[in-house]
Amino acid sequence: MHIAVYGYELPLTMALTIRGTPLGRRRGFYVCIDGRWGEIAPLPGESRESLEEARDELLAACARLAQGQPHGASLPSVQFGLDCALTAIDGEPAPSLPLLEGEREPIIRAWRCRRVHPQRAWLTLTGEVQHDAGLVRELTLLVPGLQLVLDAGGRLSEEQLEGLWRRIDPARIDWLLDPAADLAAGQRLAERHGWPVAFDLGRHVALDYPLFEQLKALVLRPSQLGGLARCRELAEEALAQGLDVVVADSLESGLGNAQLARLSAQWAPGRTAMLDRLRYLLDRGVDGNGQPDPGRLTLLREYG
Repeated sequence: MHIAVYGYELPLTMALTIRGTPLGRRRGFYVCIDGRWGEIAPLPGESRESLEEARDELLAACARLAQGQPHGASLPSVQFGLDCALTAIDGEPAPSLPLLEGEREPIIRAWRCRRVHPQRAWLTLTGEVQHDAGLVRELTLLVPGLQLVLDAGGRLSEEQLEGLWRRIDPARIDWLLDPAADLAAGQRLAERHGWPVAFDLGRHVALDYPLFEQLKALVLRPSQLGGLARCRELAEEALAQGLDVVVADSLESGLGNAQLARLSAQWAPGRTAMLDRLRYLLDRGVDGNGQPDPGRLTLLREYG
């Protein structure tokens, strides 16, 4: 078994702020095991792991693999990346929902320039009620059949969400993602107001979630949840309970993004993923075949 671990650093199209954490460049790691690749890249502001923790565990896990032992990784990003490198991830990719976030004018301008409008999109809420409600109304006027997923990110107050809901047509909203910072509070708000909601399990410490009438979907970010078997299990359980499942990114490079698109098609057939943050990478980190170029990477360790 030949194993190589690389570090990467990719420029962004613009400086980002991820849940209050500034991000100027995307850093992470690739692992190549006998010619197959995986990506390990905790996202600052979203992941509960640091890059340093992921690097140290990745190197230790690869050393165990090189000795013929199980990798024994415990961090979700390392589990996921190693599983991807140890598994052939084939098949057609799932399509992605367009992500709408930022200032109103660029969003509307880009929307008007589209030759074909999607019938569903993901809108990140700012918490400014007039802005958010106006944007929802304008988008739905531009595309009469448009349905929206509204991402509150657990950051908005009940008052803000109530104000938004009064100003929009609820029939145009598929669900409201994370109306509160924790699952129990989100359930209380959904039941109190009758809002259709979804939970992003990567944002919550526990992977157990309550089932109630207003819960419509789960968002799964695999690199924040664990290995392939665990993520598949979560998807299958949710589908069996009648929930929608959306596989979402953690701002991976082109390698991880493409793997997530294929995994989404396997775990949630016929459903749309949410992988549009790839557009924030000025350099996607892969060649024309979708593979990283070792010549552009920093070799950290090689085994075998």
